[in-house]
Amino acid sequence: MVFPPSVKPGDTVMLVSPSSPLVKDQPVEELAQLVETLGFRVRVGASCHSSTARGYAAAPPEVRAADIHTGFADPSVRAVWCTRGGSTAWQLLPLLDYDLIRANPKPLIGFSDVTTLHLAVGQRCGLVTYHGPTANRVFGWGEGDGFSWPSLCRALGEWEELAVENPPGEPIVALRPGQAEGRLTGGNLSLVAASLGTPWQIDARDKILFLEDVGERVYALERMLCQLRYAGVFDQAAGVVLGDFTRCRNSYREDYGPGELVRDFFGDYPKPILSNVRSAHVSPMVTLPMGAWCRVDGEKGTMVCCRQM
Repeated sequence: MVFPPSVKPGDTVMLVSPSSPLVKDQPVEELAQLVETLGFRVRVGASCHSSTARGYAAAPPEVRAADIHTGFADPSVRAVWCTRGGSTAWQLLPLLDYDLIRANPKPLIGFSDVTTLHLAVGQRCGLVTYHGPTANRVFGWGEGDGFSWPSLCRALGEWEELAVENPPGEPIVALRPGQAEGRLTGGNLSLVAASLGTPWQIDARDKILFLEDVGERVYALERMLCQLRYAGVFDQAAGVVLGDFTRCRNSYREDYGPGELVRDFFGDYPKPILSNVRSAHVSPMVTLPMGAWCRVDGEKGTMVCCRQM
């Protein structure tokens, strides 16, 4: 796997909207100004403008794919930052020029629906990408979140080992014992499950599989976990890391939520599992370098990412 060059203040980042459009109270012009206050120059992709929105997509797929191509091909752009998640990034997969992306490695940043791009770019281009906050999260960083931005900067910087550390007061939980290591893959559970049977199907062989989700019913989480189990994904993985399952409720039994589900589902899993890694639909959130070599310890509750095996 190739790590993209680090990003530093003064560099140019390109804002792209590969999924849903920004909401009305988050205009891209204001977002660009906020990103500039973080110390970056900003280029705004055509997909970020409200005039390009089509239904629940930020723009036609050709426009969104072209923005990603521009971000990677332009030598003045040092990082491609997705403005938000939502839906429809899957429409871009057959349109992307993976050779172009591979030849111009730079950070691709985002989470949620961006999982689709993390999986495809990681597998087709051998490029480390960043499961971190989308750019629209900047709107909330003045409200007491002093963690998410430093965590993203650390991940984008130069390091040999990166200890994954949650925000204060949110310990990583050791759910199943053991130690394992492998490349980090995964992301949003719904999108990982949806990749099965497609040309961009997740490859979890000997990897550390990360999963999180938002707004799903508990029975739907179980269905998707079973889908991965029956497809052999958990058997192939070296270990599992679980993020938060935000606003995932059980309307039948309020006392049986995502925590109870994963404890039962993975009760006899013979490999290490960590849970409550706060790289998910939560604020603050930690950034994970997807594709980096990763070591997890199911006794100590630790997770360390490395540039080298």
